[in-house]
Amino acid sequence: MPALIDVLHAPGLRLECLAGTPADQAVEQIFVAEDLLDLRGAPPCTVAVLGSHVSATVDSYQFDVALRLAVARGVVGLVLADPHARPPTSTSMQTAERFGVVILRQADPINLAELVCALDSALRGSAELGLRRAVVAFQHLTVRRTGDPEALVADIAEIADAEITLLDEPNGELAFPIGLDSEAERWVVVRDPFARTRPELVLIGRLLANALALAAAAQRRARELPIRSRAELLTELLDSSSRGRSELLRRARSMGLPIDGWHLVVRLEHADEELWSDEVAAFAAREELARVALDAVRSSGTWHLARAERALLLIQMYRSDPGPTTAADATRVVQRALDQAIGAVPGTVLFCGVGSAHSGPTGLINSAAEARAAVAAVRARNSANTATAFDGLGLRRTLVEWYASHAARDAVDTLLAPLDRMGQSKAGAAIRTLQAYLDNHGSLSKAAAELHLHRNSVAYRVERIFAELDVDPDNPDDWLMLQLACRARGLV
Repeated sequence: MPALIDVLHAPGLRLECLAGTPADQAVEQIFVAEDLLDLRGAPPCTVAVLGSHVSATVDSYQFDVALRLAVARGVVGLVLADPHARPPTSTSMQTAERFGVVILRQADPINLAELVCALDSALRGSAELGLRRAVVAFQHLTVRRTGDPEALVADIAEIADAEITLLDEPNGELAFPIGLDSEAERWVVVRDPFARTRPELVLIGRLLANALALAAAAQRRARELPIRSRAELLTELLDSSSRGRSELLRRARSMGLPIDGWHLVVRLEHADEELWSDEVAAFAAREELARVALDAVRSSGTWHLARAERALLLIQMYRSDPGPTTAADATRVVQRALDQAIGAVPGTVLFCGVGSAHSGPTGLINSAAEARAAVAAVRARNSANTATAFDGLGLRRTLVEWYASHAARDAVDTLLAPLDRMGQSKAGAAIRTLQAYLDNHGSLSKAAAELHLHRNSVAYRVERIFAELDVDPDNPDDWLMLQLACRARGLV
């Protein structure tokens, strides 16, 4: 038989004790009294619910008399349905204390039928009580979709009458991931010694985990929406012609971007997009890379995202001239971001170039071009996962800027394609031989000395190289193009 203390913990109720002490008094049924005299017919071991009309008389002499009638009938508790009911008289309180009757008041406004049903569910116990708890938990989660996760968990734990906590690891008998299992960073853990006999805890735990996941997703979307909006605008701005740029600049200023200040652009390119099984996997990897990289650099200033083809751009913006050490400082920050991105996205191989700081909208575009040129340089020397500043390229900057364009790379690849078909090792040796010959103005002796080879060996190699290439060694234009192509391939 349920005890009064258990019945009073019915989910959905908030009962405050006005007199008496709830304990292990046995309760057999719930009785509704619409009039004080109805208490004369209350069965023994009853919790009597007094409607608003009856509750209004609680501070009267008539209530004192009715309370004695309830004591005589063996009533163990009276519940005032009206949360605004006045406290009982001192005489009533003394009577309740003397005879072990508990007087309670519902703290929150509630329909009388709901109050009776909640008490009856607690009285019936097991499945009925479990279903009631699950329903109340669902209603609470529907109303409170946002807010402090810890407070929400505490509320649900009280409704479920169980220990429920948030943990970083699922070390509990009942554990539910907040989000997908493979991506979950926190878990809802339900601890209850009778969990196997309380199936409602599984339902409540899952509902709570799903509600927290939805709330976290909503907060993440709210944070990412401004980031995505700015990223799309900056991407469009970098890809626009000068004629269509004025409207984009107006939008950038209206969004609070310091577009008229100083800008430094970092470009990240994947070494191999075919690393992932399909386009969806590649997109997910790029999104994760963008998130990790942006989070990593944010502590060092104001950074924004943008995209250029399949490359990721990180743009640092300043409202005034940041000084001469900006590129070096940014390179160190970006290197840390690279290290974190590589750890977060397994198998990632990145080429990274850091532009210089320039002022105004034109400066933004110039810095993006420098970052692209720096990436072309690190690609040429296969220096992956290393942030390289454009300023650090020295006298090769002009060549790098030229080689950064698609047209130049296509021209070089077309020109040297016959040598590339020889294989990587032979092609590399052929290009080094050709460059030494060209740089020494066609002198076989000087080229041989530079390559530490016999003059006849160099002559034989040069003859075979020109036989493969579709060029005229006596044409100055072809000679210059060959020199540029060899130097572009040999960037270090």
